[in-house]
Amino acid sequence: MIFPSFIAEARAAFPRGLEQPPASFRFGTDALLLAAWAARQAGRACHEVAELGSGCGAALFALLLHPCLAQAPTRVLGLDADEGLCLAARRNAARLGFADRCSFVCGDLRDVAFLRSCGLQRFDLVLANPPFYAVGTGRSSVHARRESAMRESPLSDRGTATARPVEPPLLSAFCAAAAALLRHHGRFLCIFPARDISRLLLALRQAALGLRAVLPVQARADAPALRLLVEARRGAADDCRLLPPLVLHGSLAHGGHGWTEQAREFCPPLMTVADAERG
Repeated sequence: MIFPSFIAEARAAFPRGLEQPPASFRFGTDALLLAAWAARQAGRACHEVAELGSGCGAALFALLLHPCLAQAPTRVLGLDADEGLCLAARRNAARLGFADRCSFVCGDLRDVAFLRSCGLQRFDLVLANPPFYAVGTGRSSVHARRESAMRESPLSDRGTATARPVEPPLLSAFCAAAAALLRHHGRFLCIFPARDISRLLLALRQAALGLRAVLPVQARADAPALRLLVEARRGAADDCRLLPPLVLHGSLAHGGHGWTEQAREFCPPLMTVADAERG
């Protein structure tokens, strides 16, 4: 297919050039790894795809542009609680030539009416890069800002912001929303810190999402996994395959600062992500 030159140029530069509101949570390597994982796990019957917490649309666009995707989805939907990010995602979709296929809607993942309007039990694939840390842990100011952006703070009687009750955790809300949107045996694909796998496993089980595959992501071959790329299926039993790890960088002893060939093949946009993160 022949595209107008501005679309071809935008796709060639991707992920550089994506619009991101200045005060918003900015996408990075995790979003691109998630998209590459989804492209490889999607199969040939992936007609409708949704992403929870879609931000500026980076992961969905990376999925659509990934050379490994066997068949382009007919419908792609991004859900986010930030209207500014949804607006940016729509403009990014137009710039990349995906406006006819991609929609971005603003709403609360815990709102059943909102999920119903998106299409219950409709999607073949749901992606998510959920908030990593529980509220109040203080483990990361960046992730705390992201979680607060996705979680409204109700007002007390005196009109000051108060913390929303910790239960139910936002991670559980993400998994429950995925289960609500997925068709039977539809796939939920997410990326999560390896050290917090117990939290993710609990949330998946509570949402009746059966764990099917885990791909550890290591910075280097001699380092522990930092991230896990996870596949679960709605209404399926746990039957997990632990895959050989994805190693992003070579050994420091051999000057390994760049991306490995494995990483480049798995996720081609990684080569430009550093520039994209600088905006």
